[in-house]
Amino acid sequence: MKKTFLVPLFLTIITILLVVYEIVSYRDWQTSFLILNLFLAWIPFLLSLLIFFLYNSRIKPIIKHFFMILCGVVWFLFYPNIPYLLTDMIHIQTNDYMVLRNHVFVYNFDFLPWFELAQFILTVFIGIIIGFLSLYMIHRIFADRSRIASWIFVIFISITCGFGVYVGRFLRLNSWEILKIFATFKDLNLFEIIEFSFLFGAVWFLIYLSLYEIVKNRQNCK
Repeated sequence: MKKTFLVPLFLTIITILLVVYEIVSYRDWQTSFLILNLFLAWIPFLLSLLIFFLYNSRIKPIIKHFFMILCGVVWFLFYPNIPYLLTDMIHIQTNDYMVLRNHVFVYNFDFLPWFELAQFILTVFIGIIIGFLSLYMIHRIFADRSRIASWIFVIFISITCGFGVYVGRFLRLNSWEILKIFATFKDLNLFEIIEFSFLFGAVWFLIYLSLYEIVKNRQNCK
């Protein structure tokens, strides 16, 4: 459990340091939003660690279940912030990675755009790691009750993640603004919401399933 926490923590610190370096050295705040996005993504990861700890603890069942449910609700609301990190890659389009010289497109060797690209790559990698680990811990808890129900849960969470990404990107709403989501539905295209949610939900499920199989096969080899 300790290593599970330390690896993404180390990568997050490195990414934040890179963002801060860009702000200080280049006076460029273009990637500063990554700090907030990483912070929001860490909330459900830490909550899943707490839920998993509570589940395996010897606390009185009533108290244990109360706090697990409470943390689980907050986890559910904030978990889409993790796959949301993957969509931060859209911001690299604002950088000019290729320039036209003598009627030929060549790569731009200016350091800053590539430095920012490194930040985005790390952010996406962090999102995949903590996203998998967070859902994996909750998945294991459900699997102790029912293997089929646990996979239904994973599929459900994946689809809600797709919806959460839609809410964050297009409605510009945060996890704590859930009540505002329903107020905006009347002005939205329901088909587009479903289409987007299932697309990114499927992508997130495939990422999780791939990593799950890798972990499972690694455990079987021991």
